[in-house]
Amino acid sequence: MDRIGIIEQIRRNDRLLSIPQVLSKVLEEVGKENFSPDSLAKVILNDPNLTSRILHLVNSPFYHRLAEIKTVNQAISVMGVTTVKCLALSTSIFHPDKVSAESGIDAKAFFQYELAVAAAAEQTAKAVKYRSPEEAMIAGLLQDIGVLFFLHHYPREYRRVAQRKDKSCTLAEAEREVFSIDHTEVGGYLAEAWKLPEYIRAAIREHHETAMVGEQQTLSNIVRMAVLLTNDHFSGYEPRIEQRLEDINRVSRGLGIEKKTLDEISSSLLAATISTAEFLGVDIGNVEEMLVKANQEIWKSYLTIENLFKERQALTQKLLAEERAKGAIESKNIAMATLSHYLNNAVMAIYGRSQLLRMQHGKGAAASPLLEKLPSNLDVIDRSVKKIVAVLEEMKELSPIDKQKFYNMSEALNIDDRIARRMESMETSGDIGGVLTAAEEAAHLGS
Repeated sequence: MDRIGIIEQIRRNDRLLSIPQVLSKVLEEVGKENFSPDSLAKVILNDPNLTSRILHLVNSPFYHRLAEIKTVNQAISVMGVTTVKCLALSTSIFHPDKVSAESGIDAKAFFQYELAVAAAAEQTAKAVKYRSPEEAMIAGLLQDIGVLFFLHHYPREYRRVAQRKDKSCTLAEAEREVFSIDHTEVGGYLAEAWKLPEYIRAAIREHHETAMVGEQQTLSNIVRMAVLLTNDHFSGYEPRIEQRLEDINRVSRGLGIEKKTLDEISSSLLAATISTAEFLGVDIGNVEEMLVKANQEIWKSYLTIENLFKERQALTQKLLAEERAKGAIESKNIAMATLSHYLNNAVMAIYGRSQLLRMQHGKGAAASPLLEKLPSNLDVIDRSVKKIVAVLEEMKELSPIDKQKFYNMSEALNIDDRIARRMESMETSGDIGGVLTAAEEAAHLGS
């Protein structure tokens, strides 16, 4: 079945849609201005299963009633409209027979995830003082109704989705590869067919779209946050922890909710999920099984963080090595430019003095004046030759630049001080190294 076929199936009000009409009618009735428990009771009485569950729950120890409640009208007054909404929803869709075994998806794990999202949505809504936390809970319950559609109608095809988790980044991407449509879009069409309010439809369609956080999308942001705070135990698709943290920060800014509050919601989520499951009468496994899964998630998170820490350490070392290499090259370039400047000045000094002597000699100057000025000229030439020797020695040492000490890539080596110390050493010792030795050898050969 492709995208167009699935959309047409939904618009024909197919089998999956015929059951949840009770929920649609309950929401529609509650939204009326002239709403009354009597009018809502008439809607509920059309569904014997829902009627039975409401009366059973209202007479359970949960409500501690001394007298038995025998009518739906009384039950609505005691339980409240929110509870009735949730019961209508759970009666409609939260049954193991809705999840075919052929899909490869565990029904308890799926329902546990959905109830955890619903509980997180309700608590988040209370934290941000949303006008109707119960609506947030319903939106949280409904956010993956598109997945349930696939699991119920196309279980064999959905098994292929579950098997693609190594090839696709997200569950929605894998669904689009198989069906050409994902559960968020399917959920939006289902919500439209049920005539749910537009803000609930939007929350269903957009619960994974963390990039489009806006101030006017409070309910959508609440459901997004609930999804991000809840671990997906049923599909095997999970975002990278860094991406997840980034999304949580983005959505929390949109909601104006503090990290401390999110931590409190997250830490109480397991207990809230169990309470919600008991309240709605949905089987998500026993507490021991859930605790085992929670411990597994903690250990898995620990290993993930440990691996991320190791990767970050390796990356940091690599970046430091690259930064050092870049710094060494820049320091070397600056040092070489400085040395070239010294070398050029020394050569020009020698060349200038030689030209001056040639000009005086060419004008027929007497030998005595030339000889009088010769010592000062030789001093200039001598200092210049020493400077050239010092520069050449520096250039030798700067060749293995990676062994040089420097603080960062913008701080060049202190060439001025190094040149000055070398020249001072040559002045003191009278030795200017290999260049002078070569000159002496030439003089010796010439003699």
